[in-house]
Amino acid sequence: MDTLKKLFSYAKEKKAFMIMALVFSGLATCISFLPYYFFWQILKEITTNANITEIKQISLYIFLTTIFYAITYMLSLICSHVFAFRLETNMKKRGLYHLLNASFSFFDINPSGRTRKVIDDNTGNTHTIIAHILPDSVNAVLFPIGVLVLSFVASWKIGILMLIVIILAIICFKFMYAEENMMKEYMSALEDINSETVEYVRGIQVIKVFGLALDSFKKLHKAILHYSKVVNKFSQMSRTPFVIYQCIMMSFAALIIVIAYPMIVNNEPASEIISLVVFFMTFAGLLNNAFIKIMFFNKNYTVGKDAIDKLEDLFEKMDENKLINGNVTKMENYNIEFEGVSFEYEKGVSILKDFDLKLESGKKYALVGSSGGGKSTIAKLISGFYPVSSGKLKIGGTDIKEYTGETLEKNIAFVFQYAKLFNKSIFDNVKIGNPNASYEEVMQALKIAMCDSILDKFKTRENTIIGAEGVHLSGGEIQRIAIARAILKDAPIIILDEASAASDPENEYEMQRAFSNLMKNKTVIMIAHRLSSIRNVDEILVIDEGKVLERGSHEKLMVGDTKYRHFIELYKNANEWRVVNES
Repeated sequence: MDTLKKLFSYAKEKKAFMIMALVFSGLATCISFLPYYFFWQILKEITTNANITEIKQISLYIFLTTIFYAITYMLSLICSHVFAFRLETNMKKRGLYHLLNASFSFFDINPSGRTRKVIDDNTGNTHTIIAHILPDSVNAVLFPIGVLVLSFVASWKIGILMLIVIILAIICFKFMYAEENMMKEYMSALEDINSETVEYVRGIQVIKVFGLALDSFKKLHKAILHYSKVVNKFSQMSRTPFVIYQCIMMSFAALIIVIAYPMIVNNEPASEIISLVVFFMTFAGLLNNAFIKIMFFNKNYTVGKDAIDKLEDLFEKMDENKLINGNVTKMENYNIEFEGVSFEYEKGVSILKDFDLKLESGKKYALVGSSGGGKSTIAKLISGFYPVSSGKLKIGGTDIKEYTGETLEKNIAFVFQYAKLFNKSIFDNVKIGNPNASYEEVMQALKIAMCDSILDKFKTRENTIIGAEGVHLSGGEIQRIAIARAILKDAPIIILDEASAASDPENEYEMQRAFSNLMKNKTVIMIAHRLSSIRNVDEILVIDEGKVLERGSHEKLMVGDTKYRHFIELYKNANEWRVVNES
């Protein structure tokens, strides 16, 4: 019931439809017995008086009750589908809401493809449960009860047989599903083998191109073995009770001999014997169908519970590590200060610990150092992508947590290493930086970012749709459009995280000019591995293991045996590498 309550909570406005679906399903189940009851009556009439008028009358009852059953059952499905579609829609909307408000750390840890798959697949699973299985479950529960009641109406002996078989079937079910976590373990193994198979298929092309060994796909092999063990365990656990159940249901119809034979010996009316035999044989098969529905309901209920648990777990992860915003709407200045800041992406793994740093407004800073040293973490903390674990991070003398989200967004522009453009026109992609900008302001930003040569490539210029057929942009061109977006935003604090890494050799000059235009009169924090691009900044900070090892100008850091000088020498040597043909 907890699982169903959770599902219902996602579509409260259509809850009445689900209640109506269950009511109609129960009503349809009750009505479904009437045709069989009248069929039993017609058999008795045929084998006794054979009154044509009576037979026609009963036949009409059979037809009408069958139509009435079909209409009622259809209404049940319509109501359940209305609720199920609203449920699926609302769950996807809830997923989108959480996605739009998710913490930045969520996107660092969870691939977008997997997130989409979790939301799409599991909302689809809940739709199936609600639209079909839940109404059928009412039928599955009420039908054996109805059969039992009708059996006692027909004959107390048949009623007792039905009762015995129902009890035996329930005992078999109990043993088949004795281990509660078995289905959950099965679903987990199935998900693993599905995801690993997809990864394997995607990697086939890489294997063919680069000749990689199949050993790289050990995860798939491990998933297959695990899945086979789980399935075998489940099959072995269910084998004996399921075989017993099958034997009971397949031989059940033959039990009518226990009732029919004494009646024949006692010379009871043939009509009575025939009607009871046909009645019993009919309901013996229908009872099995009802039990099969119960088995499917148990399986699909587990799928539904697993789906809702995965979705809510995903939503919970989306809400973790979100920066708590305050109500301050104005920055007095753009000085940045870390005071005893500690930060960890996951518990127990510190990236920064008691970190102190002051950056003055209006200056340009470059962060250099080995990968994993904390450079990107510092930049993301300043941007408000993550909350600090302890300590204070101030901008303009105010704790970053006290600013509104809109204030941080307005005053900080972040240009990533791999800029993302949307499937819109170049003009619209730039205007995202300032939705209130005029046409002239957008075009000026494109010009300042050295994008004129990009526009000249296409007949439709700024109206060219990114991603359209025939529209191909290099990494450097994409980055320049992203820079135009940042220029239009005109934020006083600019953060560049390896933003020049995607530049192409043929347009690196334009890229550097675009960066120069972007950084004018701004507070700039630049992360770069291309050391040739940072010599003209005000200060270079060497970051390693979450600490500032060295800071100063290029000239100052080149004096003595500094780590920065060591980086520069390595960079020079790497630039002199050449591929030599020794043949």
